[in-house]
Amino acid sequence: MSLSDRIRSITFGAVKAAVRRVAISIGWLALLVVIGLGGAGIVNAMDHQPGTAARAELTATGDREVEPMLDAAATDLSALADQVARLGVQARGALAALNGVETATVDEAIAAGNDLVADLRLRTVALRRELAAIPYVGTPVVAIELSPDVAARHAALVAAIDATEGLDDAWERLTLGSISATRMSDLLARHDDLVVRAAQRGRAARYDDALTLLDQADATIAQARRLRDQLANTVDVTVLDQWLDRNAAYDKALRDLYKAISKVGSRVTDAVRKAIAAEQAAKEKLPPDTRGLVVIMAEIGRGGMNGAVIAIEEARGKLIDAIAAGNPGAGTSGSPEPSATP
Repeated sequence: MSLSDRIRSITFGAVKAAVRRVAISIGWLALLVVIGLGGAGIVNAMDHQPGTAARAELTATGDREVEPMLDAAATDLSALADQVARLGVQARGALAALNGVETATVDEAIAAGNDLVADLRLRTVALRRELAAIPYVGTPVVAIELSPDVAARHAALVAAIDATEGLDDAWERLTLGSISATRMSDLLARHDDLVVRAAQRGRAARYDDALTLLDQADATIAQARRLRDQLANTVDVTVLDQWLDRNAAYDKALRDLYKAISKVGSRVTDAVRKAIAAEQAAKEKLPPDTRGLVVIMAEIGRGGMNGAVIAIEEARGKLIDAIAAGNPGAGTSGSPEPSATP
């Protein structure tokens, strides 16, 4: 074999050996990739993060510790919802009594509601502390120690307490509305009583006494007008204005009559005849009964009390919904909704 043939033979053998080594390396690399991917799949299937359903055993201890505390909080929140329901009863009762001009019943409902609001305030503070004291929540380890469902339940119960925000303001609006209405009712009733007594003195020819009582009636009308001005920002005072204007006009006519008679004694002069006619005309324009007063009280009630009643009912609804979200399957507050009167 010539030298050139021997060189070609050696070169071809070297290339062939190199190609074989590369092929074997690629084969081993492919095998390793397959094994690696298979191992990764097994690891991925087995290695779940703590706190997931696949590794519930990792959070079981924390869940067992926290769940009884959440059960107790849910029970307390249900009692809170019942308390808000009772507040709603007093609110609706106060509004109904006001529309019926039953001021004593209004006062009783407001007093009972004041006690309920004070108790609600204490219960809310205590529940916030109770839920804030539950371990793990609000800390970096919550996802490790508690399952997502338990952590979400705690968050829902905390949100339930937020539903009571604004109850103080709503009850204050209702109380202010009832106070204004009761005060107006008292002023109008006092005015009517003074005018009736003045008329009695006039029929007995005690004109000075009658005029003194009419002065007091005028002062009462003036107080009612000042209260009317305060209410005008939130209340339709149309009927109230008519009531005050017609009563004030009658008071003036009655005053003019007594002044005219007191000047002439038992004589009937033209001035007395005109005064009598004016008194009769003013009297005919007076409300025939107390229906106008009922309308006035209802309008004052709508000036803030209706809104307060609605706010209380909405707070109760939100509270029940939040409790249900934080206590799945337990239903709503155990007490049926009370009747609309206290």
